[in-house]
Amino acid sequence: MCGVRYVAVVGAAAVMAAVLGLAQVAVAEAAGITTLGGEFAAGNERVRGVQVTLVAWYCATAVSLAVAGVSARRGVDAGMRFAAVPGAAAGTLATWPLLDMAAGGERLRDDVVSAAPAGALLGVAGALAVAAVPVVGRGLGAYAVLQWAAAAAFTALESRTVVFAGMVELLGVDFLARMRPGMPDLPENLGYHLPGMLPVADAVLVLTGVVAGIAARRTRAWAPSMASAVSGPVLAAAAYRLPSGDTDLWNGAASAAVLALAACSLVVAAVTVAALRLGRSRARMSDGRGGVGS
Repeated sequence: MCGVRYVAVVGAAAVMAAVLGLAQVAVAEAAGITTLGGEFAAGNERVRGVQVTLVAWYCATAVSLAVAGVSARRGVDAGMRFAAVPGAAAGTLATWPLLDMAAGGERLRDDVVSAAPAGALLGVAGALAVAAVPVVGRGLGAYAVLQWAAAAAFTALESRTVVFAGMVELLGVDFLARMRPGMPDLPENLGYHLPGMLPVADAVLVLTGVVAGIAARRTRAWAPSMASAVSGPVLAAAAYRLPSGDTDLWNGAASAAVLALAACSLVVAAVTVAALRLGRSRARMSDGRGGVGS
């Protein structure tokens, strides 16, 4: 009976990862977030690498969130959670036929098809963290929802929006563009891109603090709270370091921005968790003094 439950959990993880991977790739193409069938020439090559990293990011989140999904089921123990990880990674490879069909040009097709297994392997790292500490899945899920909400909303409102792995840039907003001349000379021409990235970057930092606070109250432990809060930003930053990635031109600017945002998220999470732990310590000390004096 136990073996049947293991098989059921692994199968559910595989199906969930396949659905999540396929859905993200299909929706991104339909919404114009990715343009895998486009021509990347005459200036448009600046966003070619963006497509590849996004595919890897979608596959990585599909694996991690599939394990988070099965981990939330009642009666799923640690052994089942870890057994679900390879099943989820295998399920994500269902994106291959869609990527092969959607990608235009032999070179881009090779890159995006290879990005799927690279992203799945990255997703295994995230999924193992979820399997070990299930609260990490909640933080990663919240981060993925924020990224998709920003991508969908800003793409619908402003046609010049560019969606990166772990970042959304509003290029066509005038008051943000007016900030560019005041930006310092940053690597990868980041000064040009940074103003349009600020709204989503700020939202990520706020979300990091909220997730860290909720996790700290639930777990009352430092490591799980930190892991839950920073799992999304760190996983996104890692997507740019995959062998299939193309981190130059605009993707290079996004890589630097997402890495810096992950570092800032670590600081925000640490400060939030430390503040809550300090507050609880003071409350316990106050209760103790009150008991002795009464």
